[in-house]
Amino acid sequence: MDETIIYLIRHSEQYRDYEYKDEIYNEREKNKKIILSVEGEEKAKVFSQKKQLKNIDVLYSSDFVRAIATAKYIAKKNNITINIDERLGERAIRCNR
Repeated sequence: MDETIIYLIRHSEQYRDYEYKDEIYNEREKNKKIILSVEGEEKAKVFSQKKQLKNIDVLYSSDFVRAIATAKYIAKKNNITINIDERLGERAIRCNR
């Protein structure tokens, strides 16, 4: 029986200085559109070189721009496409104390 290994990877470093001035986006939509910083792009590229990420068969990403930008390097190294699933997006968990 083949072993299935699942890796959960957080997106690389995001660009924090950009502010959306267009009010057509709600906070969740603005959050989804945050890109990677220059350093984040480089870190994602280096991260994709890890030996554990070679021979990946299937790759999923949330629909967040920075998550897709991180996943693209892993996809390229493995010659696979990214399966984008909006259900994988960030969740807001609230605690009532």
